[in-house]
Amino acid sequence: MTRSDPAARRARLLQARVVPVLRYPDAAQAAYAVEVAVAAGCDTLELTCTIPGVADLVRALRDKHGDALLLGVGTVLDEDQAREALVAGADFLVSPGHTPGLVEMAHAAGALCLLGAFTPTEVLAARAADADVVKIFPADTGGPGHLAALRSVFPDTVFCPTGGVTRENMGQYFSAGAALVGIGSNLYDKQAFAARDTAALVRQIMQIRAEAGHHG
Repeated sequence: MTRSDPAARRARLLQARVVPVLRYPDAAQAAYAVEVAVAAGCDTLELTCTIPGVADLVRALRDKHGDALLLGVGTVLDEDQAREALVAGADFLVSPGHTPGLVEMAHAAGALCLLGAFTPTEVLAARAADADVVKIFPADTGGPGHLAALRSVFPDTVFCPTGGVTRENMGQYFSAGAALVGIGSNLYDKQAFAARDTAALVRQIMQIRAEAGHHG
């Protein structure tokens, strides 16, 4: 897959079903979270702009894994962050809301763009901007019922709820119409992560991915 093949990239993103959303206060923790996710079979990851030096981490992962990983940069709030992420090699950009110009920048680079929305008006804005996926954020504020209501009036929109999605409730989001889900800190057992118990963390994530595969 080349960076000039956004259709293949989009298909691969949707195939992931569960996207780890990695938000950590330092790059070392984020790098360890990536290592665990990759060991568990994840090939699609979102690294947020709140990670110090996130662009350097994207470059390092791209150098190490090449196209084996589909790498996204999230919490993109402006064009400068978007440009830095794309230059570093991001395959997709994620914003918590409607960030003007973001879709155009991503598509010009052959990358994808996920725009955040919560209300029907915001979903309309994301669709009008030609977002590849509409991220429902924060998902847990409205829950699966909110997503189901949006899905009923936007049946052809690809939704990715993020924020408060867990192993226990992700099935409800898939049943409500999610094409994929973003799971952040809930993906990693906090005690196991603090202890760097890689084997336990890998088992947990593999189980979550297997369960996600049964929905849909």
